[in-house]
Amino acid sequence: MHDPAAHRDDTVFDFGVTALGASFHGDWCLDAENEIDHVFTYLGQQGDPSGLLLLIQDLLRLRDSDLSDDELTLLWHATDPPLGGAPELQGTARAWFDRLLAVVVPLAQSRGAAAASCSTYPACVPAGTSPAAVEHRRMTAEVVELVDMLDERQSWSHRPLTPTRQALVRCAETVCSELAFRFLLGSADLFCSRLTTVIYERLGRLSAAFGHGPYVVDAVRHLVEESPPRP
Repeated sequence: MHDPAAHRDDTVFDFGVTALGASFHGDWCLDAENEIDHVFTYLGQQGDPSGLLLLIQDLLRLRDSDLSDDELTLLWHATDPPLGGAPELQGTARAWFDRLLAVVVPLAQSRGAAAASCSTYPACVPAGTSPAAVEHRRMTAEVVELVDMLDERQSWSHRPLTPTRQALVRCAETVCSELAFRFLLGSADLFCSRLTTVIYERLGRLSAAFGHGPYVVDAVRHLVEESPPRP
C-alpha cells in the first residue's frame, strides 16, 4: 500500500492479501464450491476497483519476490484463523498467487482499472524513490523488532513459530515493511500471542504511520493482557 491518501477508504480495516487470507475462516466451504468460488464471493462483482488494486499489488510483490516457496507459504498461513481454514499451499505458493491474479485482474479491469495498474506496482525495497517507499524503509527496523513480540500461548498451533518469524523479517527487509506488518498482525492472532499495552500502542502508532485506518490494529486488541494493578 504505497499511497495512503489515494486508498484511505480502503484501509480502514485489513485489506489486500492479508484480508483475503483471513476470509477463509473455518466454514467458508459451506457457502462456496471451491477456493476460487469463495474468492469471487468475497470480492463481489461490483464497486470501485481501488481495493482490488491493493490486493493485486500485494500478490505481485509476493510472487515476484526472492522469498522461497516455504516463506511465502508461511506468510499466507499467517493470515489463518487460529484453527486454520485457508487453502494449503506447500510447494505451490506462487502458482496459487497466479491463480488469484487470474481472478482479480479481470475483475479489477471490469470495474474500470487500467491494464497497467494491474501488472505493475511502485518499487519499495530496495530502491523505491517515492515518499511512501522511503517511509516504509525507514520503518523496517521497527517492524523487524516487533516480530520478536510473537510468542505461542497455545501449544496446539498448527504453524511453526520460529520459521514464521524468520519469514516475516525477510518480507520486511526484502519485499515491503508495510505488507510484513499486516502479516505480523495476522501472526499475532494465529499464535494467540500475548500483547502488552505498550506493544499494542506501538503497533497502533506504526499502523497509523503506514496510513492504516483505526480498525487494522484494533483486530488484535483482544490479545492485550492488561498489567496487574500495583500493590
